[in-house]
Formats: sequence, structure tokens, C-alpha cells
Amino acid sequence: MTKQEKKAVMFGMVEQWQESGMSQAAFAQSQNITLVKFRYWIQKHRHSQGSADFIQLGGFPSSCGISIRYPNGVELTLPAQTPASAIKSLINY
Repeated sequence: MTKQEKKAVMFGMVEQWQESGMSQAAFAQSQNITLVKFRYWIQKHRHSQGSADFIQLGGFPSSCGISIRYPNGVELTLPAQTPASAIKSLINY
């Protein structure tokens, strides 16, 4: 089996698990693979799906801003053109 074929089989298995409602451990056992190996392929599958941290938004007038309100009540308003990477760093700060 080539690497691509193995990847397709394992990704298919991950997708079956997602639909099954079973725990990772139970599904891995039912497929006769180790939990460690199954978790490895779950991670590979997630990374192949791309990041969903931020999505592209469009259609906002340039006069609009972005507001971030922190749990302590501090509110930060940024220009609409603020790069997503800068916003992410402020959220994760």
C-alpha cells in the first residue's frame, strides 16, 4: 500500500469515527489499531482540513471598526483594516 493509499484509508477511518459517536479508544479497538496510532491520524486529518481560527470577512465599509471587550471590562476598538494576525495576538494575550 502506498503512502497516499494508507492516508486515504486512515482518513476514511477518522471520518467514520466522527460519525460513529464512539470514543476514540472504543473505535480504535473496534478497528484493531492502537489508540496512539489512531490519535496520530486524527491529528493529521485535522491539519489537512486547514485552520478554522479565522475566516475571511468582506463587505464592511472602511469606517467600521473592530471592538474587542475583555472579561475585565476593557474595550479595545481597532480599525477595520487591522490584520487578522494582530487581532489574534490580542485575543490570545
